[in-house]
Amino acid sequence: MRRILTAVLIVSLFSMGIPLTLRAVHRRFFGVRPGVTLEGRRMEGYYGREVWVVVEELARSIQRPPRPAAIHKETGEIIPHANGIYVDIDATVHQVLQATGGTELKVERVEIVPQLRTEHLAELTKVLGDFSTPVMGSPARVNNIRLSLAAINNTLVLPGEVFSFNGVVGERTPEKGYRNAPIILGEAVVPGVGGGICQTSTTLYNAVRAAGLEVVERRIHSIAPSYIQHGRDATVAWPHTDFKFRNNTEHPVIVRAGIQGWRVRVWIVGRND
Repeated sequence: MRRILTAVLIVSLFSMGIPLTLRAVHRRFFGVRPGVTLEGRRMEGYYGREVWVVVEELARSIQRPPRPAAIHKETGEIIPHANGIYVDIDATVHQVLQATGGTELKVERVEIVPQLRTEHLAELTKVLGDFSTPVMGSPARVNNIRLSLAAINNTLVLPGEVFSFNGVVGERTPEKGYRNAPIILGEAVVPGVGGGICQTSTTLYNAVRAAGLEVVERRIHSIAPSYIQHGRDATVAWPHTDFKFRNNTEHPVIVRAGIQGWRVRVWIVGRND
């Protein structure tokens, strides 16, 4: 029967075109079977290439990338991860074409679990390294320290990732609230926007050392700062002088920072192994 129908269709094609009735019959025999629906959409009579177009359209509205867990910058709370959805287009098209009449189908969804999940961040409870230095200087200097501490606070550093102080804090400008305060420039102390933030980078450096993380880049001041022993400091200047460290552990770590009492404090939180 199918051979006869095919012969008739071929003859019609080369003579006067496929009549609408024959086209409908052809779809009935070679298209999707009657009563088949996909996500509530009727698919009866659709050819394979048409099914593919429909599934691609559905996939665009259904698919979403996974969202890894994160740390809220302001509160430090864990932002839970969200699984993503991937639509297997090939499997869905095959399923539609092979479905028996009257079948109600859904697209083939594959759940994508992000690599960094909520439970991974919940494990980061141990203080790996902790260091503090005394608060000192003018209100403008303390203001700059507060701003830079807030910038690095609640920063998540993944395994193998390099933390850059300049990259995280960014350029110190009046528009960001930084003020003029003394900075060490060569062998002199002069006013400069953002003066005082080297105390933040120095405190961070010593916390990183205490945590056993890898120091990638560090320079010391040309003259000794007043808040720490010379040689244990870490100077920074935008954009050419930076302090960097690498998370050389197998688990994420979190940089916490702030002024507590009369101390500039930075501590590194990680997994309790």
